Amino acid sequence: MQEDFLTISSKLSFAEIEYKRQTELNEGNATSLKKLQESETELNTLKAQKASLKKQLELLGVNPDKLTSDNFQSVISVRSPINGIISNIHVNIGSYVDANKPIADIVDNSQLHLDLYVYEKDLAKLQVGQTIHFTLTNNPGQEYDAEVYAVSNTFEPNTKTIAVHAKVEGDKQGLIDGMNITALVSLDDATVDAVPTDAIVSHEGQDYIFIVTDEHSEEEHHDDAEEGEEHEHDEHGHEHNEATTDEHSEGGVVFEKIPVKKGTTDVGYSEITLLKDIPAGSKIVIEGAFFILGKMNNKGEGHSH
Repeated sequence: MQEDFLTISSKLSFAEIEYKRQTELNEGNATSLKKLQESETELNTLKAQKASLKKQLELLGVNPDKLTSDNFQSVISVRSPINGIISNIHVNIGSYVDANKPIADIVDNSQLHLDLYVYEKDLAKLQVGQTIHFTLTNNPGQEYDAEVYAVSNTFEPNTKTIAVHAKVEGDKQGLIDGMNITALVSLDDATVDAVPTDAIVSHEGQDYIFIVTDEHSEEEHHDDAEEGEEHEHDEHGHEHNEATTDEHSEGGVVFEKIPVKKGTTDVGYSEITLLKDIPAGSKIVIEGAFFILGKMNNKGEGHSH
């Protein structure tokens, strides 16, 4: 192809000179119009061939403007149309490859998009522009966001689902083509009281959360008991303070069990409705609530000695 380009370039130079000569001769009636037309046709044909070869060489990464008979390019780079990471190679060194045969698979994770498969009954709820919150099925701790940009008009083969395509927004670290995800589509925006799902515990059919009601140390509690009024003693001479069955002391910190009604759960958080008022700014236990419930149930009473 490089040889053809240089050969045609040489012929084109001669054809331009010949066309100019035939034009001058025709103007002086020294040659026929036919020869002028033949030289013009030859010139245009060579121009078209040169332009075609130039484009082909540029696609291969060869600069035609720097091409001479002394510097033929013996090696070319096959450039990928996208940036990314090679995930699979289909050929070996020395293999012959035709234009329709893939050489390698390349994944561009910066352009990852999400494919959701929804049933026909839910299709009316989805539209372009909606926000999708999703997590990896095997790593639910990291949340990602995506925005719907297209909804398919056909059913997927062998299923009664429709594909919904969404563009992943923001940080894509940790995402790999082919991963399974768990997604939630935001249909309506609403602001509700919510806590981490792990903060809610269930006992005898009722859901609860724990709040901190007293963060004083155990030593301070003992001092208060000595300075105050006389306390009741049991038959063994031990003093005890009355406490409600909804309270538990752990390491000098007192927790109170608050009944709640659990609502919608969304990516690690659950909506709650308080069934008992709590002070503004209360500290809610978000880790270890199940442990506190277990300790409270194991004691079997609500007194701290």
